[in-house]
Formats: sequence, C-alpha cells, structure tokens
Amino acid sequence: MLTFVKVNRGLFEPLLLPLAYIFTLCRGKTMLLRTEIGLDAAGIDMLIRQGAQDPQLAERIQALREAGLITLGVVATDDEGKVLGYQAFSPIQLNGEDLNWVVISAAVIDPQYRSTSLAKDLLFEGLDSLNEFSYRAVVGYQALAWLQEQGFTSAPGLTLETLGEQEIVVYPLEEQGAAQHQAVLTLPNVELTELTNH
Repeated sequence: MLTFVKVNRGLFEPLLLPLAYIFTLCRGKTMLLRTEIGLDAAGIDMLIRQGAQDPQLAERIQALREAGLITLGVVATDDEGKVLGYQAFSPIQLNGEDLNWVVISAAVIDPQYRSTSLAKDLLFEGLDSLNEFSYRAVVGYQALAWLQEQGFTSAPGLTLETLGEQEIVVYPLEEQGAAQHQAVLTLPNVELTELTNH
C-alpha cells in the first residue's frame, strides 16, 4: 500500500506525493526532502560555511536569495530540522533572453553524508520540481563528471559569458535538444557584500 503525504510548496497548490519521494533513509536517519522556506536560510548558511567551508558561496547564495534569484531551493533536513543538504537553482539567460532555463547555483552536503545518495536525491527532487513547473533545461558547470553520471550531457555549443571556455553540461527537461544549442549563457549577476564571519 502506497502512503501519501500533503506537502505545501510555497505559493503553489499543496501536492499529494508518495511518501517514498519525501523521506529517505540515510545512515539510520529519516530525512525530509522539501522546498526550502525562509526559516531554512540560517541552517543553509551554516551548512555552507561550516560543512563546505565556503564563505564566498554562502555570501553568493544569500545575495541571490535577497535579489529573488533562487528559482528553486531544495533542502534535506533531519527529524530535528537541521539542514544536512542543499541544492539551489537560479535563472540563466541564453543570448540575453530568459528561455526558462536554470543553472545549478549550489550543491552542498553535510560531510557526514557525502558518501550516501543524498546529493543524487536532492538533485532529482529539484529536477522533478523544475519539470513540474515547466522549466526547459538545467545547466551545470561544476562537478561535471558526477553530473554526467546523473544524465546531464555535454553541450559544446554553450559558453558561459563570465567563464569563457568552461565546459558545460545540460539536463533537458521540456527542451529535449538543449545540448545542441549554440548560445552564450549569462549567470545571475549579484553584488556580493564584504565577507562576514557568521
């Protein structure tokens, strides 16, 4: 028998999803994979600063959030609400146009859970949600080998405006020919404040 749970997805209608898509068992802990909410910001910041030890990424995510440029954030929390994983997606432009594509702007896992399937679970929870909301493709430009193992394909015709010859991979959602595009991609531009210690 399949059990369903009601999940509120921000501004959208609540969804009934199979329990198996919501909870995952990871190292003996039950985790909830869900869309981030405002109350998660401090936990996400702590995960990035302490778990990933990347204060510059923490500042960038905070700036993207404040500018309204986090299209979707997915968190993994334990039963006490501690954020153990985070995956964020932001809008990206193709040749200066918004074509409903997004870029992976953060992928962070608590060091204790890096050898588990948590990163993959977060990624696919995000991809499923983006597909439901009619996004066309997802771009990645870091951890390329791992993303290709998850089904992303090389996109030699795409270049990042600020990174030049950086290799890019694409996961098609509604746009199946996404990897064949010839375009210059523009990442969201946010002003970073001076790094602070939290």
